[in-house]
Amino acid sequence: MSQIPLIWHAKFYLDGHTLLLSNPKLELFAGSYRGTAWVFAPLFDALRYIGVDLNSYSTNFDGNWFVANITWATPYFFATWLLLRKVKFDTDASSVFVLFCALTLFSPFYASINKDIVPALACFVSMYALAKGYAIRATVIFVALCIAYGLTIRSYFLVFALLFLATQSISGNRRLVVLAIIFGTGIVYLAFPYIPRTLIDIGRAEYLEGVSATRIEYFFDDFSALGFTLNRLTSLARIAFPIELILKSPAYLPFVAFRCYASALTLRLMGSRIPKDLRVASSIVFAFTLTQAIFEPDFGSSFRHFLMVMPAVIYLQAGRLRAPRRFRVPRLVLR
Repeated sequence: MSQIPLIWHAKFYLDGHTLLLSNPKLELFAGSYRGTAWVFAPLFDALRYIGVDLNSYSTNFDGNWFVANITWATPYFFATWLLLRKVKFDTDASSVFVLFCALTLFSPFYASINKDIVPALACFVSMYALAKGYAIRATVIFVALCIAYGLTIRSYFLVFALLFLATQSISGNRRLVVLAIIFGTGIVYLAFPYIPRTLIDIGRAEYLEGVSATRIEYFFDDFSALGFTLNRLTSLARIAFPIELILKSPAYLPFVAFRCYASALTLRLMGSRIPKDLRVASSIVFAFTLTQAIFEPDFGSSFRHFLMVMPAVIYLQAGRLRAPRRFRVPRLVLR
């Protein structure tokens, strides 16, 4: 799907074009473009060395563009294949649906030059450790990679790492999770004067108004403490279960169905009777949703960025049958 320009508008590839034009640099808070460009500079140089022209990426859909996208998609394909080999992945309808979304529906998000593949591959590494039975090691690896990524490329991953640790520490008790959300809401309200608005407002800048048709329109005044807090609380539910998008266009239905299923799966696989490795994976998805509620400017971005935790969703889907029966997500309407 990602290889068909008629389906995906050319502007979708501008992210990759900007990445290719960025000056590669790795330093503290280098930024998502410069930092990612530094990570993949050897790959870009190798492609240019073998004759692949990257100068017109996003404008000319020719053989150069095709080779670049296929090359970019290969690590994701390989990592998915390795993970599926390590976990017992069922072939029932819901599992086929998850795999379809991971490999086909989300193909434009991993099979074109973009910034989101780095954390996705990092999440794969953690899931491999979980599959081998090393829950603590997987947690340490994931937090370390998030901190490294946050300090150099995307600073909000520092918030993500903190929320993951907090969620993981109480994921065995659902009541505590609910209480933590309430407590966290209070902290956000009290800390409003000290919140670095730049990190949030940059995603909602006026020059981006025409980029997305799925912009998250807040219900309350976002420049007051109460309004800001209520907007993040409602965004948590809206991003986790983005049913409102169906009213915008039925074309969003596959994405809405997948995100709703992933959220339901995540909530089901939290609790004291859930195996520890599944609680680690569900905590990753839940903490990422919390992070998205704070920073995401539109639903389109929330879908695209969800690729970063797709390995955890695959792991949860594969391991859900190890949970007590009453905690499993019903096999949906897909049967």
